[in-house]
Order: sequence, then C-alpha cells, then structure tokens
Amino acid sequence: MTKLPFVESSDEEENKSSLEKKLATKYEFGWDIFTDNQKKEVFSLAEDYLEFLRAARTERERTIWTSKYVEERGFKRLEIGKNVSVLNPGDKVYYVNRFKNVAIAVIGQKSMLEKTHIIGSHIDTPRMDLKMRPLYEDGKASVAMLKTHYYGGLKKYQWACIPLHMTGIIVKRDGTKINVEIGKDPKDPVFVIPDILPHLMANVQAKRTTTTVIKGEELNLLAGGFPISKEEDKKAKNRFKLYILKLLNEKYDIIEEDLQSAELNIVSGLDPRYVGFDKSMIGAAGHDDGVCTWTGIRALVDLKETPKNTAVMSIFDKEEIGSNGNTGAQSAWIRFVMNDLMVRTGIPESLTNMHLTLSNSMMLSADVGAAINPIFPTVHDPLNAAILGKGVVVEKHTGARGKSSSSDVLAEVMAYLRNIFDEGKIPYQVVELGAVDEGGGGTIAKFFAESFNCDVVDVGTPVIGMHSPYEIVHVADLYATYLAYKVFYEAK
Repeated sequence: MTKLPFVESSDEEENKSSLEKKLATKYEFGWDIFTDNQKKEVFSLAEDYLEFLRAARTERERTIWTSKYVEERGFKRLEIGKNVSVLNPGDKVYYVNRFKNVAIAVIGQKSMLEKTHIIGSHIDTPRMDLKMRPLYEDGKASVAMLKTHYYGGLKKYQWACIPLHMTGIIVKRDGTKINVEIGKDPKDPVFVIPDILPHLMANVQAKRTTTTVIKGEELNLLAGGFPISKEEDKKAKNRFKLYILKLLNEKYDIIEEDLQSAELNIVSGLDPRYVGFDKSMIGAAGHDDGVCTWTGIRALVDLKETPKNTAVMSIFDKEEIGSNGNTGAQSAWIRFVMNDLMVRTGIPESLTNMHLTLSNSMMLSADVGAAINPIFPTVHDPLNAAILGKGVVVEKHTGARGKSSSSDVLAEVMAYLRNIFDEGKIPYQVVELGAVDEGGGGTIAKFFAESFNCDVVDVGTPVIGMHSPYEIVHVADLYATYLAYKVFYEAK
C-alpha cells in the first residue's frame, strides 16, 4: 500500500517522543479533529453545497443564486451612490454588478478606517462558450454542429464524450432577454463532442500531444441529426442546419442572427455526487471556485453576532482568464463598493480616508489549492503539498517557478491567521501549489495586494483534478473552509 506523506497512523503518533510531540508540526485529518456534532454538520453542509452545485454553474447563474439566497436571509440590495442611507453595525447589504459580480457586507462595530475583513472569490469556471456564428452543417456526416470557444485553462480532451448542458441568455435587437437552459431537466437532450474511435486514430490522433489530442477548433458539439422535410423547403441546401434553426425559432422566437448577441455556455452535464464507498468526497464541475464562493457566502450569512470589523464577501468574474474587464478583480467596481460603504457608515469621502480604509483592510483570497493526486504525486513537493482531508489550505504565495505573478505574504500576517485558526480548532495546512519547476498558477490575491495596498492571503479548499469536468473535494475540507472563513469574519 502506497504511503502518502504526513498520513500518520495512530501507532506512529504513539511512538513519537515527548519532545517530538511538543516541537514537531502536527498533521491531522480534519475528521479526527471534529466532534461528533461537527461530523453531523459536515454532511448537512455537504448536502446544501450539492444543491448549490446543481443550481448554479456559471457566473450569471451564481450571481442570481447569491442575490436570492442573501435577500431571503435579510440582506438589502444597494445601488452605488443611490438613495444613500445610513448604515449601522449589524446592517446587512449587498451589491450586484452587471450580472457577474456580487459584494455582500455585514457592517461591523468598528470604523472601516480601522479595519475591514474581506473575502474575495471568483464564480467563473472553465467551460466552453458558443461562438458568435456557431451553427453549421457537416455535409459528409449529415449532422448539424455547434462551434465553441473554450474558456479558461482546461484539458480539451477531457470534454469529449461526456454529456454537456447549455445555459445562458439570448438578447434580441430590441433588448428582449431569452433564458436558455437545455440539459438540466432529465427529460432534456444533452450535447456531446464526439471523439475518434481507437480503431482509426493511428494517422489522425495517435501522434498528437496531450494538449492537441482534441484541438480547440475540434471542440464542436453534435446539435442535430434530422433534416428539414423537403415539403417544408424544397430548395434548402443546408437541410440539417435549417431544421435546428426552425426548432430554435419555434421555441425561442429567434433567428440565426440573434445568436450574435448571446451568452450561451456549455457546461459539464455530469451530476454532482458523493465519491467513494464512505461518501467522503464530492465530485463535480465548478469546485474551482464554487466551493470557496459558497462557503464564504454561507459563513457570512451564518454570523450570529455583529462582527468587530465590517465583513465583506466580494465575488468576481473572469479569474480564469486573467481577472480583466469590468467584472474581473482588476475592475474598479469593488473600490466603488468600498467607498459607498464608507460614506454610508459615516466616513467623510476623501482620498486619504479611502487609502486608509483599503490599506487597513485584510483579505483572504478564497481560491482552491491543488491536493496531492495519489496517481501523480511527483508534481508536488511532499513536504509542502496539500493533502485531501487535512483541512483548508493556506498558501503564503502562489505564482509559477520563482514565485512569478504572486504576492508573497508577510510573516506577521501568516502568524495572525495561524493564531485565529488554532484558537478556532480549525484543521488547516500551510502549503504551496506544486513543485517549484513544475508550473504554477495565480489567484486574485496579487491584484488586491497591489491596488488596495492591503494584506492578502490565499486560503481555500484543496482539490484533485482541478479544471476538469469532475473535480474532487473532501467533505471535511469543505467544512474546514467554512469554519475558517467564519472565524476570519468574527476575528478582531
């Protein structure tokens, strides 16, 4: 049996010297730390999280879900600069930006000038989007097809031969919005990217690298296999394409040109489920970064007392493609939200006060970390790698190779987090993404370290199979992440 690093048996723990027990770092499974009541809460939380995964798969869906969820729990929607009312400690509010961003806040006892606790996550996830002119007919195969453009860093071959759903909106020239949802209902059809059979792959696919097993322009969906009848249109050249256009027109009252002003996303159709005999894990698309988003929202909503510091949950789009645009973490929108909260809580509007408020804030960049894959452990440094089930991950830095494109956290800030997590008896592990020269990745942390001049630490849930159509998290880590965010919101 393969032994993973730091997975210690009870016998090994008992055989440690007293000095070793006192001085050496302890690595314990979250399940071993939790009380019996907490273990019940683990699966109660997991059930709620599974509901979220099924309901909200894209940034637009997650914005709608979040708005409804917090409003049902007493949060009031505000518009920046409009109907400026006074906010008092304990007040609960939220903001929405362009159907892709949400900021949620509980006003604290202290002035925001002193300190604000912010958790930032992202709600976009790797997927495929329909192109502006997606529908075409393949005459040789006699089928209608849809062209896509993949979004974010994904392994393209993983998306072939699995059920795919379509979700999003079509906006007609007059501004009419049409919601599209195909695949979620079990009675709906699904979409598939067909791969080549192994019998005939020798000259077409066998010599390709893993990044080109399926190429970007080959990520095309089977859309239909019936032609329009000759009685309906005797002169039609593209009978299969025309039949799909007819169906779309009958159901949505659109023509082909309307697809040019649409956001139609193709997402994994694999149902979120427990994984393993013991149901210890959850498999689903969109853990990155749905798991940190959901636990952050839930932790904020579950606060029973007014926090010392104003607690803010900020949710962003476009993280998977660089956090650019007016809905990404580099947008000025969150600064406008912070300024609006300052004004409503009685802080005079000035550049100095804005600077102090942002600089004195502390932020958790809530994004997932890479757990050791038991099949491919060599891409990690085992001494500094996350392990599934051992708690929320704290990353002093992200980046690639020489910490490129990363914010490296101050030792004082790491000590602060260690203290509040230890006091809260929360299982956590201080890790890095992978072995030094294997690659790397970034989060939104660097953007806020730079633009806010505040302290930011990456804290999130460990994941196996990141960016795949079926990522894996541990239920104990889900709960540990929730507890970590809640303790952070409550901390002084």
